[in-house]
Amino acid sequence: MPEPENENQSLLPVVVEEVDLVRVEKSLHSLGFFASTASKAISRTILQIFRRPDGQRIHAKAVIEGIPSLGLPTTADRDKYMAFMKIALDQREFQGQVTNPVRFSGSDMIKLLRLRKGGFHYDEINDWCKRMVATTIMSEASIFLADRRQYATDTFHVFDRVVLVGEELNDGSRSEFYQVYLSQWQLTNLNQGYLLPLDFNAYLKLKRDISKALFGHLSVWFYASRGQTIEKRYPDLCQLLNIRAYPHLSKAASVLAPSLDELVNIEYLSSWELVRTARGADFKLTLSPGKRLLSLPNFSAVVNPEARAALEARLPGWVSELIERGVAERKARQLALDIADEQPVSDQIEYAEHLIQQDRRGRGKIANPAGFLVWAVENNLSVPADFETAGKRRLRQQQEHASNEQRFRMLQLRNEYDAYAEDQVSRHLDEHYSGERLESALRDHMKTIRREQPDWFARVPDATRREVAIARLRTAVRESLALPAFERWVTLHPQQQLF
Repeated sequence: MPEPENENQSLLPVVVEEVDLVRVEKSLHSLGFFASTASKAISRTILQIFRRPDGQRIHAKAVIEGIPSLGLPTTADRDKYMAFMKIALDQREFQGQVTNPVRFSGSDMIKLLRLRKGGFHYDEINDWCKRMVATTIMSEASIFLADRRQYATDTFHVFDRVVLVGEELNDGSRSEFYQVYLSQWQLTNLNQGYLLPLDFNAYLKLKRDISKALFGHLSVWFYASRGQTIEKRYPDLCQLLNIRAYPHLSKAASVLAPSLDELVNIEYLSSWELVRTARGADFKLTLSPGKRLLSLPNFSAVVNPEARAALEARLPGWVSELIERGVAERKARQLALDIADEQPVSDQIEYAEHLIQQDRRGRGKIANPAGFLVWAVENNLSVPADFETAGKRRLRQQQEHASNEQRFRMLQLRNEYDAYAEDQVSRHLDEHYSGERLESALRDHMKTIRREQPDWFARVPDATRREVAIARLRTAVRESLALPAFERWVTLHPQQQLF
């Protein structure tokens, strides 16, 4: 008679793979320096929008150019760069800082990448070294300089020079190692600790180009979202990854699915979904973080309940205003990451609510009021000067009661600054948008509004459409004028002092 099965036999110890951290320089990894697919192109442009630590929204641009004989850096080059970062950071741990040159043997890199020995790997390392020296980055606010705490507009290389194994040195001897001379900005950022920690063991499990390209971005995106689900527009994602954007949802999903499933398998993602946007004209990718990603040291602050509560307290108050009005919490949080602190979001919410109420007094058929609120915030909709927001109402009440002189003066200064900005916009419109040009600009904006908010556009009178079109035009003009920030404006006008 067989022995009864021991129920504990199925409870075998779970072997958890050790996390092997590799810390890479953050700017290079975030801007998409390494293309996700091989291409004959020797130049590509990457456009990104992000927020600086001070809250300012930045439009960054990077032009990456190679030479015809070597091409642009690819996924295989990213593999070698990550292995090289382990070697360089080991040097920093041993010596106290990274210094030029960083020396390594070909066998060191082959071992780190868990490749089989073969002479062709050394040829690939040689080509990688040359490509890293030859590739140029023309940055417009896309490279962060850690020592200056600012984003730079300049032309950069990653490696300034490389000595290959067997090449002659200055003393006439032959080099026994690869010797890499990092550019000054790379050296500075590495030694200043401007690094992105990644799980090297998890990375080496990936086989597909797109999953490897997304790997580092996921750490950045989910850290910014505080470990919450995020959304990315499909065209923006394709531009960042340098892959083709397909017009059909089924084809787009079939191309992304194998790579995204790989990221689910290594627990960097828990789930993903590619769906049409609310307007139906585009796609968006929804990504939820996996437990392996959230277990990394840099995520301890965002997944710890006490630390999360502290982070929640820093969210702008208008996030809860949007949530109360039916906007999905995930979307409201995403807006908090994307919208500049100085944007008057609460005023825009009030004005959008006013437009919604106008519609309800008419036919009342706005299909998605919450979506209309999001649209107003994302498009930085200009609030008409004669619309009394809560802020203006507080100012009026302060003027009536004048109980706190300093607070009243600050509110008054803000109001004067807004009046100054609106005056500058009006001057520009009077000078550059007279007659037919104004009407043409308004027609263009109304076409955009009709495309983005067809239900609302079809149901409001012409006067309201024109009002919103003028507001959009004024917003565009104000952004193009590069007006001084409030604090700068006060210093430029000595008569406008707080006291």
